[in-house]
Amino acid sequence: MLDEKLLTQYHELLGNEGVQEMYEAFASNIGGYVDYLTRLIKDRDEEQTRSQAHKVKGACRTLGLRQLAAHMEWLEREEWHWDQVDDMLAQWVLELPLHQHQLRHWLKARGIE
Repeated sequence: MLDEKLLTQYHELLGNEGVQEMYEAFASNIGGYVDYLTRLIKDRDEEQTRSQAHKVKGACRTLGLRQLAAHMEWLEREEWHWDQVDDMLAQWVLELPLHQHQLRHWLKARGIE
């Protein structure tokens, strides 16, 4: 679920405070990113949907959330139909808290809170 190697590298480079700041930035921004993506999908704006998926993918990758990033990469780059996108986003939104929980657990295990 997590790219622990990447997270460990960030931790070594940035220390507890830097990694905590990265997580806080992600946590405070991801809701807005997903809300905007949801609106774009509802409006069936393919170009902007792909662009926003790229941004969400980057945010997820930055924190080692590989699986979530992979879904956004699919949305950004692959051929799809809107019904598939609706289903994928609904599932993605359900999975986001689970992945964030795993990430918080990883952070806490290293004394980062």
